Amino acid sequence: MKFEIRNLKFAMSATALLLLAGCGRPEGPLPADGFVAQAKLDKPAVLIGDPITLTLTARHPVGSTIDFPNIGNGKKIVVRGRSSEDKKLPSELKSETTYQLTSFRIGDWIVTTNPVVCTFSNGTQKAQSLPELVLHVQSSLNATNATKLSDIKEIVKPPLQLSHKLWILLIVSLLALLAGLITLLILHKRKADLPDAPAIPPHILARQALESLKSKVWDPEPFFTELSLILRSYLENRFDLHAPESTTEELTRSMSSDVRLDIKEQQTLRNFMTQADLVKFARADAEKEVMQTAFNTVDEFVEQTKEEPQPEEETK
Repeated sequence: MKFEIRNLKFAMSATALLLLAGCGRPEGPLPADGFVAQAKLDKPAVLIGDPITLTLTARHPVGSTIDFPNIGNGKKIVVRGRSSEDKKLPSELKSETTYQLTSFRIGDWIVTTNPVVCTFSNGTQKAQSLPELVLHVQSSLNATNATKLSDIKEIVKPPLQLSHKLWILLIVSLLALLAGLITLLILHKRKADLPDAPAIPPHILARQALESLKSKVWDPEPFFTELSLILRSYLENRFDLHAPESTTEELTRSMSSDVRLDIKEQQTLRNFMTQADLVKFARADAEKEVMQTAFNTVDEFVEQTKEEPQPEEETK
């Protein structure tokens, strides 16, 4: 009888442990054409200088990417470390970034402000605001252990006495400093008098960059990123278009109003940049032939639009 009671108690204890350590409530499905983002602090208040952990989590569809906002609030919230992890679930992805934070300012500080951005496989983006997290930073002193601090006494300065050797060393150092300044001025003047080296034409810079890219191993995403940068830099140097900082839509509008580019050239560039965006941001795949065609497109565009040298006027 005692053995049966002991077995019953063991079974009840094991059942309770299994219930407490269970999988918990399953997470709900993702919203249609959307994603779910969360932010959590491991504790709401800390003493000044103590570490605290912030965890940003996002569940999003397969094929999409997540951009978490920058964390920090000037000198109020300091980021001491960061780690990221992506997990592939049966029907979705789970991205998690953990920040190690601290603060050396007493007060209540907002930790997260900017939204989380999800870029879907078709190139569209959606943003979701995180809940406002406030970190309460408290002083390590309190009324019971605080003591009255005494005023700092004025430092008594000894009389300044320099030996003859020290005076000589000081004078030599000043003379050396003066000689160095004079030398720098002379070198700077000579450099200013030299004629400026002729600027390298934009198409030469583009061809050098294309040759460098041609010798590398072609992987779709880094290949299209570098090839797109070569084209945008050439457009900026050749046509004064702010291409590297512009989006594809902004660059397309700028090209449409530039009379130096005909309709066929604009359409060729528009098709190339759309394909590059799909590979860079939507992680679309690209075969070797597709990459070779894109390379040839940029190479031919540079050749067709290069600036021809102006003929020198005949001397009379």
